[in-house]
Amino acid sequence: MMADIEKARWAQERGSILRTLKEDYVREMTSIRSLIRVLDAQGVPLSHDELSFHLRYLADQGYVRILRARDLPGFRRDRPMDVSAETIMFAKLEPRGLQLLDGLIAEDPSVAF
Repeated sequence: MMADIEKARWAQERGSILRTLKEDYVREMTSIRSLIRVLDAQGVPLSHDELSFHLRYLADQGYVRILRARDLPGFRRDRPMDVSAETIMFAKLEPRGLQLLDGLIAEDPSVAF
């Protein structure tokens, strides 16, 4: 029972992430910080770790593209950084994510709108 409630909440959170990224679709990418702020303002409070968890799922499905610190220009492993190389810094809605939002591809039970 609890697992079903948690799965439903995760699906709603993932749907909110995709809808929010759709609003920024014309931009090159959206920073995780601004995504967290916008989601919080919409009543979907997520920690950086929770958002990263959902973004990894969405990226694995081809709905979003994520950029980690290591992917950014100028990243050097020989310099100390205040974030891990694996930390997700930016996200971008991919065409497949837009198609899911618009109902043009089969529904994903792990993403709810």
